[in-house]
Amino acid sequence: MKLYSEKASAYPGFSPIVMDHLTGEGGEKISLGERIRSTATMRAVVCDVISEQYREVGMSMNGRLEKLREIESGTVTTGHQLQLCGGPAFFHYKIITTIRLARKLEKESGRGVVPIFWLASEDHDFKEVSWVNGESEKFVWSNPLENSKLPVGKLSLEGIEEVVKDWGGNGVNLMESEAVMLELQKAKENGEKYVHLFRRWLELWYGDTELLVLDASHPKLKNTAAALFAHEFTGSGIASAVLKTTEELKLRGFKVGTHIRDVNLFFQKGDGERVGIVKNGDGFLAGKTVINSEGEDWGAWCKKNAEFLSPGVLLRPLYQEFLLSNSHVVLGPGELGYWKQLEGAFQIREIVMPVLHLRDHVLVLSEELLSNAAQVGWSIEKGWWGEEEWKKVWLEGKMPSGIVDLEEKLSEFKRLSVEVAVGTDSTLEGAALASGATMDKAIGNLLKKIGKAIKRQNEQFLNDLSSSALKIYSKGSPQDRYMNFHILSRDVGGFYQLRNLLLEFDCSREKAVCEFMHVVSSVNENK
Repeated sequence: MKLYSEKASAYPGFSPIVMDHLTGEGGEKISLGERIRSTATMRAVVCDVISEQYREVGMSMNGRLEKLREIESGTVTTGHQLQLCGGPAFFHYKIITTIRLARKLEKESGRGVVPIFWLASEDHDFKEVSWVNGESEKFVWSNPLENSKLPVGKLSLEGIEEVVKDWGGNGVNLMESEAVMLELQKAKENGEKYVHLFRRWLELWYGDTELLVLDASHPKLKNTAAALFAHEFTGSGIASAVLKTTEELKLRGFKVGTHIRDVNLFFQKGDGERVGIVKNGDGFLAGKTVINSEGEDWGAWCKKNAEFLSPGVLLRPLYQEFLLSNSHVVLGPGELGYWKQLEGAFQIREIVMPVLHLRDHVLVLSEELLSNAAQVGWSIEKGWWGEEEWKKVWLEGKMPSGIVDLEEKLSEFKRLSVEVAVGTDSTLEGAALASGATMDKAIGNLLKKIGKAIKRQNEQFLNDLSSSALKIYSKGSPQDRYMNFHILSRDVGGFYQLRNLLLEFDCSREKAVCEFMHVVSSVNENK
């Protein structure tokens, strides 16, 4: 197994705003010590909640929480939706980047730095988290409440066992799939919800590292942020600041598309749906529910009802940083855009904005993929090619060598035809040119037939070539957006081998904030 690494800017297809982030100087850097002082008051309650959440599912942290309890320690955080079986591989790349970055920052600063995964348990888009790809099929979880707006973390595990079992039988390493199923069975036996199962999976995959998992939907954490929520009702919310920053980004030529809500909160009580809060005259509604119908002071009302309030996509980062005051957050390219929209919002709330760090971008190439890529001369430096481009380039290389000579002779023949015709009678030029066009068409048809014959003679190889192309780039997306980490890691030694290779990547010669792309290839050492 080989690892080739380069600065992330070498990875093809990034948007202008991501490239600006990678090549620019970045925003203001706050020292780790300053961040620690700003989060001191929140650290104890965060640690207590994490401890409670691990105890709830009977899991030990093996001393991992002690570093976070030390007030001198910092944090690096990433988060994601609760994608079935991890979903696309970039889910793991975000976590791996976070752990490795925390280790590097700890080594450089001399202070403890804890990597944290933020569970997006309150997200209510079930469709986005309900699928995972195996080697050759897509597997989709159907849940009786899938069409509701219930937070996905609160969903029961009904219907999940069969789909996870089927996924495990579609190209996943047997021991890895059995381990995933075992955690699912434990969760079902205990009557747990999906968020608890997902914590179990994260512990399976990363419990031997320093990673801690936080579900910030806990009432204790919401209560501490009551004042942050209250601003959204008093006309001093973040919407205007976000809008201003967004317009500034657009003037710089950057496209950012996250919808800006007037009220960046949702309301969700008990087993009810998560519904966006909207202004209605002088009041506020969440669906048919009147918010604060008694007209109580908003600060007091939010303090009493904070556990029922859920930050929207643009307020959630401020809630996260209010709780954790991270030195860095690890983001995907899409997330980077909307975090950039929040610079003004962080300022008006007087919350320190973390350093934005792009996750690792990884391409995993098996021996078969490497071989087929060599057949067409593709490498990542040439950008993303669709399967038709792969076949087109290969076919061009297989056309008979005599075709070039034939085309040259035809071109000369057409030139002489026009010369002879015009020399006889200038009115014959049109006829000579028409004759040449007819010959071009005839040769074009012949070349098509030759191409079809070559395709017919190499049908199986072309099918294999298409299969390889689709394992690298499909429907406008690179590999890590649709292929599962378990599937990709199979040909390079397995889940933990690939995980550890990326975790242990030595970036000691680079600055801590340097972002990377990696190409992992499976190479037979006996060759």
